Amino acid sequence: MIRRLWIWYGAVSVVLTLVRAIVPEQSPAATFVTFCYPVLTIAAIGLGIRLNRPARVLPWALLLIMTVAGGAGNVVMSVYLFHGRVPFPSPADALWLACYPLLLAGLMLLVDGLSWRRDRAGILDTLMVTGGLGLGVWLLFLRELIAPAMPLDARLVAVAYPLADLLLLAGVIRMFTSSARRGPAFWQLVASLGIQGLAHVGWIWQLSHGTNHNELAPAFVASALLLGGAALHPSMAKIGSEDIRPSAGVTPHRVLLISSACLLAPIQLIINGVLADGHVDWLAASICSIAVFLLLIVRILGLMRTVQDQADKLESIAYLDGLTGIPNRRAWDTELERRLAITRRSGQTLVVGLIDLDHFKRYNDLFGHPAGDELLRTASSAWQQQLRAGDLIARYGGEEFGLILHCRLKDAAIVMDRLREVTPAGQTFSAGLAQWTGGESAEQLTARADAALYGAKRDGRDQFFVGGHPSRTDLQADFVGGTRPVAQ
Repeated sequence: MIRRLWIWYGAVSVVLTLVRAIVPEQSPAATFVTFCYPVLTIAAIGLGIRLNRPARVLPWALLLIMTVAGGAGNVVMSVYLFHGRVPFPSPADALWLACYPLLLAGLMLLVDGLSWRRDRAGILDTLMVTGGLGLGVWLLFLRELIAPAMPLDARLVAVAYPLADLLLLAGVIRMFTSSARRGPAFWQLVASLGIQGLAHVGWIWQLSHGTNHNELAPAFVASALLLGGAALHPSMAKIGSEDIRPSAGVTPHRVLLISSACLLAPIQLIINGVLADGHVDWLAASICSIAVFLLLIVRILGLMRTVQDQADKLESIAYLDGLTGIPNRRAWDTELERRLAITRRSGQTLVVGLIDLDHFKRYNDLFGHPAGDELLRTASSAWQQQLRAGDLIARYGGEEFGLILHCRLKDAAIVMDRLREVTPAGQTFSAGLAQWTGGESAEQLTARADAALYGAKRDGRDQFFVGGHPSRTDLQADFVGGTRPVAQ
């Protein structure tokens, strides 16, 4: 039903726009359209809010209030035209200017919600482009509109319109730089804002050159009716939600946007110098360029911070096990080499241990792989809590874990007893220990611990063996003698 209603609304909107473009300015048909299209737009926005139930009602309510204010301004202006005298400024100008903050607030709430910090990069890009275009607004409109003999109130209103249109343009740019969903309602809203902005620019240009005969009225009619169509379309409920697609980061389109913003001021300065026969407004151009480049510096710093954060995150992911969250085999290999080098210089002791959960395949077959994964997670977490801050536990592969302990063998034996006590789900493990001799490589040291591990498994599991010195057959001298089996 809502889609059929939207189609009928679109057909009526096309007819009203064509009628306003064809009929004479002061005809009854033109007056009818002038009074009819705001009412139709207000009804469409109200129905859209009621039927589509958007997640964010406040932005659409602000757009509804804006449409009411704009329609009221049309009524006031029609009264002045009927009496043949249109003052400037008038109450109609106050109502029309009030539409801008309502429109901008509605757009920003629609795009960013109540948290603009979620997309600072998009806001900076919007400000850079707006700053560059602001120089053009000054050169093309503001200087022409501000006459020395103009009264203060007229001067303020004359300046307000171009600045308000600049803010409107900033709102359109912000919508394009956001991650909002882009359905039919989004594009109707963008078309409405674009037509309105261009129509305002043309109206201000005519006003500054004294050629305003209201030829742009059909554009204002189309803009308002497109806004109503955006509110009435079912996809309007999703405009305020973020796109499910991941952010692409710095895309070529975004780079082009930033580059254009930086080039706008110098290009406009050159054009102004050519058209003004060398007499340029250097002060305005300098202020604009400084503002844009300061924003660019902030943007670059943000990009550098983002790249560094992503690099740190990737490095962290590369050295962490995805299941257990502890260091992985790559981290183990790197860290063992580094710690052996430190131990070689300091003369301290270092023990390597390898742990293997007993009968893990049988546990998986009995309880299922999700339970097996949970056992690996809980066991690694429980073991890690029993280690000192300088020790390391890593997932060596499958159900096998590696330890790097900065202690003697008899202290490592105490650690192993603590680990056996906290092993969850009533499970046991086999382990092998090897103390670094001071001359062997990381591979040789790990091989001794691995041989001790397989000795413990071969001899009945649920125990740990110690790998003997590679040049002797006796046990390390500082180990708790005779209380644990030995792998020679």
